[in-house]
Amino acid sequence: MSNRAFGLGLTWLRANRGSVPICFFGAIAGVTVYVLLNDQWITYRRQQHIERRKKEQKTLLSNSTFTDSSGQFRFASLNIGGRFVNPFETWRDKTLWDFIKWLVTRTSGNGLPKDPQEIEKALPLAQPHFALLKALSRSTNSNTNTIADDEQLSDDREYVDYPNVESLDRSHTITATWLGQSTCFVQIEGLNILTDPIFKRRTVFSWLGPERLRPSPCQLEDLPHPDIVLVSHNHFDHLDSDVVRKLGNTVTWYVPLGLRNWFARHGVYKVKELDWWQEVDHQLDDDRKFRIISTPTQHWSGRNGLDSNSSLWSSFLVKGMHSSVFHCGDTGYCPAFEDVGKRYGPVSLAILPIGSYEPRWYMCHQHVNPDDAVRIHKDLRAKNSIGVHWGTFMMSDEHYLAPPRDLATACLKYNLDDEAFVAPQIGKTRLYFPTIE
Repeated sequence: MSNRAFGLGLTWLRANRGSVPICFFGAIAGVTVYVLLNDQWITYRRQQHIERRKKEQKTLLSNSTFTDSSGQFRFASLNIGGRFVNPFETWRDKTLWDFIKWLVTRTSGNGLPKDPQEIEKALPLAQPHFALLKALSRSTNSNTNTIADDEQLSDDREYVDYPNVESLDRSHTITATWLGQSTCFVQIEGLNILTDPIFKRRTVFSWLGPERLRPSPCQLEDLPHPDIVLVSHNHFDHLDSDVVRKLGNTVTWYVPLGLRNWFARHGVYKVKELDWWQEVDHQLDDDRKFRIISTPTQHWSGRNGLDSNSSLWSSFLVKGMHSSVFHCGDTGYCPAFEDVGKRYGPVSLAILPIGSYEPRWYMCHQHVNPDDAVRIHKDLRAKNSIGVHWGTFMMSDEHYLAPPRDLATACLKYNLDDEAFVAPQIGKTRLYFPTIE
């Protein structure tokens, strides 16, 4: 039947050669009009939902028995016509014309030098402290096949009193190793966490997509085996299908709503799909249990033009007995972070994006700048934060070294201690000894 249909199609094309261009451009025009009208309808419906939620929340708050300090009612996830949308007044839907305007007016180069050696000097790679990571893993049977020398750890000030990594108590420590973009290997009280994994040279395929400024400081196989992987959303620079294939069902994947089917198509079924504000327990062993919480962000999703916003986007909070880690993913600034901080703060360590923010007129709704990131740090009442999502793939217009400089300026503006919020060196392992208040 398909061959017959194909043959009939060819016959029609040959008989109507002159009208094909008209039909083609007519179809394009029709699709464009449909998309524009559909976008306008979704924007209208989204605003209706926001206004209704505000009114309903105000009515409910007048009842002394109702509390919504966490924003779970007002900032619940929202799906319109099978697509997720942002339930925040701080969001603005972008149009095709916005995108075209950005392409036409954007600056080029990002200040990148032509000499690769200059980039290497500006963005030096560090070797993760594999000995420390292995020592703090609950199992000695890890994937680590490269062990660092007994060199000094990443931060003199933090590590000077702990020269012997074997003596560290994993139940009272957090390590964070930034591997580029939003990929971090984090250990909290013995739980190994991998966030938004991507190790490849380009975002999409080996020949397609933005290219890394610097290679990953290590490969997946060099690290202790993760216990869980947190995926904030499905953009290519946050979810590498090669990593999914390698780890498969040997880890538990925590993902936003709507993303489980994508994993199933890749043969991965050990997936827990969470809605905003949903909480689940992750049992590490007989003695240790962690709370995994999905929290709101202001962003969007999609891996091609057909699946736009068909899955949700989220941040995640992992709470142990003594400490907590917040993985943000991509986001614009929105009021939900203050509610997250009220309900779950203070946060021991927050992993926050500080790059891909220029031009602000186009990026501000989907990507925070360093100033916004510091505001999130304060909203979460974070003890420490590290700035990620910069210096890896250039997908916006700011200078490639602007994020850490702008972060330093923002920290001065908000009177933050030098070590409270840092832009780490790629690959360096940072060690924290937090306590939940």
